[in-house]
Amino acid sequence: MNLELDHIVHFIKEHPNVAVDKWKNQGYHAVMGGSHEKWGTFNSLLYVGNAYIEYLTIENQEIAADSDNPLISQLIHDLSKGEGFGQICFRTDNMVHLKTQLENKGCQTYPIFNGSRKRQNGLIIKWKMLFIKDSSSLPYPFFIEWEQENSVRMNDLNSNGYLDERLAKHSIQSIKVAVNDCESTARDWANLFDFTIIGIQFDEHSSVKKAILQGNSFEIHFCQPHSENSSMHNILSKRGERPFEITFDPVLDKTSFTLFEGKYS
Repeated sequence: MNLELDHIVHFIKEHPNVAVDKWKNQGYHAVMGGSHEKWGTFNSLLYVGNAYIEYLTIENQEIAADSDNPLISQLIHDLSKGEGFGQICFRTDNMVHLKTQLENKGCQTYPIFNGSRKRQNGLIIKWKMLFIKDSSSLPYPFFIEWEQENSVRMNDLNSNGYLDERLAKHSIQSIKVAVNDCESTARDWANLFDFTIIGIQFDEHSSVKKAILQGNSFEIHFCQPHSENSSMHNILSKRGERPFEITFDPVLDKTSFTLFEGKYS
């Protein structure tokens, strides 16, 4: 499968502008995204190279509660436990072919969703989304196919002032995910998405075992606690199996910091 990291969804309770201001305070340029009117949500965005972080929250509780979009259902569920990273999204250029590939590997998928967002200037941005039907505690990534080709889309974002020039040369290097069984989860995702397991590590200091998965241009670190005193155990107890830290390459100018219960470095 030819899957690129598109974005990571960070669930928040505040207005999306709060995320914009928090990044501004760190010296970086995030922007308001817009409203998903048929899902009752809205967002703000921080672009990092060819990927981005999405700060997603509820704009209209009634509409969101009636949505059949699995991401919106997860947003409502996860926010009842607190803020934090919720989902990883991969980009594809052939959603129909990807759906067939996943189903041939034994996955059940939802019908393809048509998505749209109204920017503050009134422009409508469109895309397609695909979700895997899953009952495990760690949600599988979902998939997006943009209406525009990626190079055209990035040029549009640049011309409309969405990009921070300093972050254009950065990338998302790794995503850390708290799990109960790192090796089993890594094998499952490697098989499903044609990624490679590149290492199993154990950190005695933090008492965490880690399985590292190599994607096209990024790594996923599945982190498993080996002690109830581990900070990883606290993360699992609070939110369940979820992403909890993003590392940029090169690292940010400042040391690691936490926004809305998610760590950035």
